[in-house]
Amino acid sequence: MPELHGRALIEARFGPLGAGAQRVTIAGTDYDLRALLSQIGVEFDDAKPIDALQLPDRFVLRYLDAQDQRVVAYEFDAQFHCLGEIRAHIAEWEGDQAYFTEYSGH
Repeated sequence: MPELHGRALIEARFGPLGAGAQRVTIAGTDYDLRALLSQIGVEFDDAKPIDALQLPDRFVLRYLDAQDQRVVAYEFDAQFHCLGEIRAHIAEWEGDQAYFTEYSGH
């Protein structure tokens, strides 16, 4: 079986984009997606949150890094320590439309 990468890996591990939650509770505190971006240190103008997942041993925040034109699946623990991330170019979802300036962050 071939090794998965990019969109295939993100969706195989975490489901389709947008299928996750808009809020998660971590260590007794409720966070919306913008607050999660801030907690992991990527609350930039060009970071657009997509969804979050609460897994048995970790959390995942999926967001669009518009400057790099990548969808990011950022995995972290309850103390917000990074456990890893998977990146895939937005073109894997949007096709040639991904190169429009709406994603450029500028």
